[in-house]
Amino acid sequence: MIKVGIIGFGGIGHVHASQYPRNPHVQLVAVADICPEKLEARSMQINLGPSGTCDLSGVRTYPSGDELLAREKLDIIDICLPTDLHSEYAIKAMHAGSHVLSEKPMARTIEQADAMLAAARATGRKLMIAQCVRFTPAYELLREACRNGDFGRLLAFSMRRVSPPPGWGGAGSWFLDGKRSGGALIDMHIHDTDFANWMLGVPSSVITSGARFRSGAIDNSTTLYFYDGGPVVTGETSWGYAASFHYGFCAIFEQATIETGYRSADVVLTRVGAATETLKLSDRSQYGAEIDYFIDCVRTDREPEKCTGFSARETLRIALAEERSAAAGGERVRL
Repeated sequence: MIKVGIIGFGGIGHVHASQYPRNPHVQLVAVADICPEKLEARSMQINLGPSGTCDLSGVRTYPSGDELLAREKLDIIDICLPTDLHSEYAIKAMHAGSHVLSEKPMARTIEQADAMLAAARATGRKLMIAQCVRFTPAYELLREACRNGDFGRLLAFSMRRVSPPPGWGGAGSWFLDGKRSGGALIDMHIHDTDFANWMLGVPSSVITSGARFRSGAIDNSTTLYFYDGGPVVTGETSWGYAASFHYGFCAIFEQATIETGYRSADVVLTRVGAATETLKLSDRSQYGAEIDYFIDCVRTDREPEKCTGFSARETLRIALAEERSAAAGGERVRL
C-alpha cells in the first residue's frame, strides 16, 4: 500500500484528498496546513465548484508541513501549497525519502524549478508536476489527432481560460499577491501554456499583450506563440470576469475543426464536407487521472514520462517569457 501525505489543505488539497480513496493501491495517512479551519472542513470551493468531500477520520493532521515531514515516513508527498513554496517543500520531501507530486505551476522562478530537478537527481526520487490538462480527455484527443495527422496539418489553434477573481482563497488570499502567485497568467493560464508545450513543444518566441489587475501581476492577457513553420497559436486568460469560470479550445486542421462543446466532457468535430459530430468522452476526473498515473509510476518504479519535471520546467520558462513580454508592452521574447 502506497502511503501518501498532503502538505497544503486549501481547495486543491481537498480536491486531491477526495480522489485518493478511489485508488485501491494508496492510503492517505497525513495532511498538514497552517490553518486549522482548513483541516476541519470536509469540502471547499474552487473555481470549478465544490472540491469533493474529504473524510479525514483516521488521517493524522499536522499544523505545518515541516512537522509532517519530521514525524512521517511516506512514499509520496502531494504538495498543494502556494506556488512560491512548491520548491522549498518538494526539495525537503525528496530529501526525506518521498516521491513528490506537486501542484502547478512548478515554481515561481526558473531557479526554484531547477533546484527541484537537482534534488530529484540527487535523491533518486520521482517528481511530477500536476499539469491536469494533460490528463483531460478532450485535450488528450486533440493532441493525439495532431500527432497522428488524422485530419491533416494543424493550421490554427486558440485557447481560452477565464475566471472571476480567485475569491475561493478568502480575504487576503495569496492568489491576489502577484509576487507569490504570478497572477492569472502564471497561476491559471499556465494550463494552456503547458498544453501548447505538450502538443507542439517550446515555441521559438512569444508576444503577450497583458494588463495588471487584481493581483498586481498580469491578470488579463492574450499571447501569440510562434512556431517555425507551425500553426498560428493563441491563448487568452483573465481574472477580470464576473461570470463563472470557463475554458475551451478551437483547433483548425486542413480537413476538420475540433472544438470544445457546451459541456466540458464534449468535443465537437466538424469534418470538411460532413455533418458536425458531438463526441462523448469520458467524464473521469482529470485530478484523479493524474494522481492514478503518478501512483502507478511509483508502484512500477518508472519515470512519469507523460509529465516530466523537465517538461513542466519548460512550461514555466514559456510562461515567464509571456510575463516579460507583457511587462515590456508586448515585445517579442525569444526562447
